[in-house]
Amino acid sequence: MAIKDACCVNCGSLVQVDNKNDKSHCMFCNCVFDTSEGMRALEHPEDFDFPNEEQPEYEGPLVQQSRARTVAPLPAQVPQSRKKEKPFEPKIKELPALKIPSRMKMIIIVAVVVVLGILAAILFPTIATRSDRHEKISAGFLQELADENLDSESINVQNLNSDYVILILDEKPTEEEAVILFNQYCEVRAEVMELDRSSFEDTHTAVTMRIASTEGGIEISEPESESAIGDEALRILP
Repeated sequence: MAIKDACCVNCGSLVQVDNKNDKSHCMFCNCVFDTSEGMRALEHPEDFDFPNEEQPEYEGPLVQQSRARTVAPLPAQVPQSRKKEKPFEPKIKELPALKIPSRMKMIIIVAVVVVLGILAAILFPTIATRSDRHEKISAGFLQELADENLDSESINVQNLNSDYVILILDEKPTEEEAVILFNQYCEVRAEVMELDRSSFEDTHTAVTMRIASTEGGIEISEPESESAIGDEALRILP
């Protein structure tokens, strides 16, 4: 028999156990526990909760053994229980319910309706004007490309100022042909939008044209001068 110090896994009291026995008995709380667990509880008390729960009466053979080797619990190891820390719960302050008078609700509703009406009055004509302009430019550009046998689905004019256009062709044009197409579009756009023909910036600089085909494409984007149309503003697309 080898007497060892151990700790009751229930109440945390210091007890002596026989390490040859599988089970041990605590005289302080009547708990029967695994001897190996009691010895581990002494070495690593942080791994145990020590619930200090009430135990049923035990009159088995371990009682006499535990009485023979019971020692008074040390002051620092009196029966104790570890309280599990509660997770932090932030206090949420409830905001007071706002009571809006019926008259104020009506005023707010009317104001929202008026604002929406004003926005609609501004946006709808703008959208209608933009769509009408796109259609006129597309139709005029198709007339310029009458020999190409293109339809309206081959031209996609975008943006409020009609300054971005996608042209879909059956065959990839040469760089020279792309420059011609770009200038034709700018001329039609300037005529429909009544732009100053003498201002290259107004008629050409704001425009980007992307020409796409199954063989690749070409993009001419916002040339700063006439010479730049076929030079630094031109980019070959894969």
